[in-house]
Amino acid sequence: MNPYAEITRLRVLEYSELTEWLVRLLGIALGSALLAAYAHQPVALLWIAVFVGAHLSYYLFLNSRTETATLRELRIAQLLFLVVLESFLCAPAWMVSQESRVLSLVGAGLFGCGLMYLIRRNEVSKFLVIGEILVIALTMAVVAFKLVQEFDTVSGRLGLVVSWMALIGYFAQSMWQTRKLTLAEKSAKNDAAQAHKLAAIGQLAGGIAHDFNNNLTIISGNLELLEDMDDPQERAICLAAAQQATAQAAATVNELLIFARKTPTRLVKLDANTPLADVGVLARGHMSEKITMRVHPLPDEVYVLADKHQIVTAVLNLVFNARDAMPDGGTLDISARMLNLAHSEPVAGERKLPAGHYISFEVRDTGHGISPEIQRWVIEPFFTTKPTGKGTGLGLAIVHSIAERFNGGVQIASDTTGTTVSILLPQIDNGQVVGLDSDRP
Repeated sequence: MNPYAEITRLRVLEYSELTEWLVRLLGIALGSALLAAYAHQPVALLWIAVFVGAHLSYYLFLNSRTETATLRELRIAQLLFLVVLESFLCAPAWMVSQESRVLSLVGAGLFGCGLMYLIRRNEVSKFLVIGEILVIALTMAVVAFKLVQEFDTVSGRLGLVVSWMALIGYFAQSMWQTRKLTLAEKSAKNDAAQAHKLAAIGQLAGGIAHDFNNNLTIISGNLELLEDMDDPQERAICLAAAQQATAQAAATVNELLIFARKTPTRLVKLDANTPLADVGVLARGHMSEKITMRVHPLPDEVYVLADKHQIVTAVLNLVFNARDAMPDGGTLDISARMLNLAHSEPVAGERKLPAGHYISFEVRDTGHGISPEIQRWVIEPFFTTKPTGKGTGLGLAIVHSIAERFNGGVQIASDTTGTTVSILLPQIDNGQVVGLDSDRP
């Protein structure tokens, strides 16, 4: 078990739904005020103070842990949650034990809310499930001890004890069953994810095998032709074709290394027009005559902090995707432009880029577009709409990985008239990221 991952799970479980937590807090505050007014006991206002204090301690502890968190710190976090639970239950337990029918009914309702909250929480930690059951059982035992003395007959006392023991028993059974179902669902999801991963690996292997087979066929064929050729010009053509196939095979390997983050990254202050010019030269030889390719560089030198070769790889992937989206021909525009984000901007992968100045490398095609149903999936590894064996399915996943590596992001805009994919990278000046209050170079 990873203590930090478990602590993170506890934080998300308790504080991810802010509205629900605020409703609970407001309810307890209102309940404290009404209890103090009805029972004429200002001390009832301590309920909200104790509850907020316990939650604050729990929240601060969870957020102060790092990836080096230990099992001891996890146990402290779990015990703090049990303290939070008891800080809520103490007032309802006191109310149930009072002679006032109104207080008893309200207290019973609040206690029931606490039980339902624990079941809804879907706790999977065995330590916490046992702890929650013990807290509920001990709290009910204390209340039962006080109430049982108010019964004059043995049958009445026995009825109270048996009914409350049954409630505790059914609650414990519900907690264990909920834990069992939650773990089973999680296991099923993991199995499905593993099956998808294996299928994706098979697709990846098919794409790589297809690419390498094509390149090896070209290399082998041209080397065989060399044996029968005497004309130096023809031999040069064969060698050039073999070298191009070798370069293409190396590019496939490089894509895999980039995606696996195994290729070395050399961060330099890079003129945004430099990779754009390289892409223009490299891409022209891969365009059909039916496609008009245009390159639109920036009018001035503007800089990003990045690895030139990886930016070229990313933009080339976009160019090849755009080319494949226009089998009947069209227009392909490759451009770079300065972009000022006054506010944080959503990008692919459910992330947001902070406000600031960015350079946007954009590839626009006039193809059939990407349907809204699959736009969210196109950056997933191995996802592809191409036939089996055509490509590795890593194109946009690599683009997304490279953009994130350089603190940028990817945006996709598509309709029936075409698709524009943009790689946004922070603009720099003298090695520093240009913020909103900075002047452009």
